Amino acid sequence: MKKALITGIAGFAGSHLTKYLLEKNIDIYGFYHPDHPTDNLDSIKDRINLVACDVLDAKKVESEIKKIKPDYVFHLAAFSSPAQSFIDPASTLQNNILCQLSILESIAKNDIDARILVVGSADEYGNIDEKYLPVGEETPLAPNSPYAVSKVTQDMLGLQFFLHKKMKIVRVRPFNHIGPAQAPVFVVPAFASQIAQLEKNGGGTLKVGNLETYRDFTDVRDIVKAYLLALDKGEFGEVYNLGSGKSVRIKDVLDKLLSHSKVKIKVEIDKSLLRPVDIKKISCDFSKFQKKTGWQPSIPLEVTLSDTIEYERKKLQK
Repeated sequence: MKKALITGIAGFAGSHLTKYLLEKNIDIYGFYHPDHPTDNLDSIKDRINLVACDVLDAKKVESEIKKIKPDYVFHLAAFSSPAQSFIDPASTLQNNILCQLSILESIAKNDIDARILVVGSADEYGNIDEKYLPVGEETPLAPNSPYAVSKVTQDMLGLQFFLHKKMKIVRVRPFNHIGPAQAPVFVVPAFASQIAQLEKNGGGTLKVGNLETYRDFTDVRDIVKAYLLALDKGEFGEVYNLGSGKSVRIKDVLDKLLSHSKVKIKVEIDKSLLRPVDIKKISCDFSKFQKKTGWQPSIPLEVTLSDTIEYERKKLQK
């Protein structure tokens, strides 16, 4: 049986990836931060191997990786909020860059023959002129937040270890992925959690930021399938965009979510939710990955939004 190590296993994408890999009969080991909750894994904890490990602790990381000797490494542990990165850029840069460095150095130093997924972000491309949309992998990188800078660095670190150490590294740049269990610092769960709370309160006002930007949304359950395909069928050293290929206005996403609401809700702009710099419009060209693996998203946006708001309602019932 193949062994997979997932860093950030208890997070949004990590928990969905874990459930998918269990279906594939893969033995799963997961690093989670000792101070972070693992509620997302409650239904499957008896089927996986959880390891309390701060990935900034290089000695602990190396010790555990030597014991596990994984066949797959999915490095998902990261500070993932562009908005938060403006508030504390140093923590975002330190965490995202040094965590990955400790993982890659531990694998290289101990000659572990693992396939490694390095996860970048669509934010690496920055604010693209519409004439360059949809975005292909050859589009110049222009990060416009500390978070995006950290992801470019992770991306290039992955390339450097492939070139220098000949490690089996595949890099991906996922565009916005959404679904149940995502933290409310992101736009879709922020809307969904507020709607669920307002339903409980009998109505009220929903606070929003900029509704006139456009994003490329994919269900997280489609994205995690792509993560495994990237390691099974992707070319080592290469980078692949992952997304839906469709650009959707945030206001239209909000309207779809509000159509599920059971009470009357007023929408109000909250200036504190506006970012210092924002990407106006982005969409993904995932044809390179599709040609290599056959992958394409299968879950409609309407289903994802419905599942997300239902998840937020159930959270309030606990």
